[in-house]
Amino acid sequence: MFNSVKTLFSKADSQHTLEFEEQDLVPIAAAMVLLEVAWADHVLQPEEKDLIETALTQLYGFDQTQAGRVLKEAESEHKRSTGLHKFTRTLNEQLDLEEKITLLTHLWRMNSLESASFHYEEHVIRKIADLLHLRHSEFIKAKLDAKQN
Repeated sequence: MFNSVKTLFSKADSQHTLEFEEQDLVPIAAAMVLLEVAWADHVLQPEEKDLIETALTQLYGFDQTQAGRVLKEAESEHKRSTGLHKFTRTLNEQLDLEEKITLLTHLWRMNSLESASFHYEEHVIRKIADLLHLRHSEFIKAKLDAKQN
C-alpha cells in the first residue's frame, strides 16, 4: 500500500514538472524561492510581485512579459508545493556559486522592501541559503550587497 501511495505522489510530482519547458525550470525555481520570502508574512504585496519580476529580468534577461509568465507559473506551483527542496535542488544543480549569491542578494532586497527588517523573511532567507549550501560569509555578503543597492 505504501508503495502505491508513493507511486501516486511521484507521478503527480513529475506531471507538474513536465508542464514547464526545460529552460524554464531554473527561472521558475528562482521565482519560487523569491515567492517564499515574499510570502513569509502570508501577504503577497504588489510591490513584492514587481520586485520578483525585476529580479527575473535582471537574472535571466527576460522582458516584462516573460517575467510575468514565469511569475504566474511560479505562483501556481507555489500553491501546490509542499516545500522548497525540489526547487533548491534544481538551483544547486544548475547555478554556480556567484549565481547563487546573486539570487540571495535578490532575496535580501525582498526583505528590505518593508521599512524595518522583517524577521520572518530573514528566517526564510537563512533557510534558503542553507539549502543552497552557502556559507555564512556568503549570506552576509549578499545581505550587505542588497543594502548598498
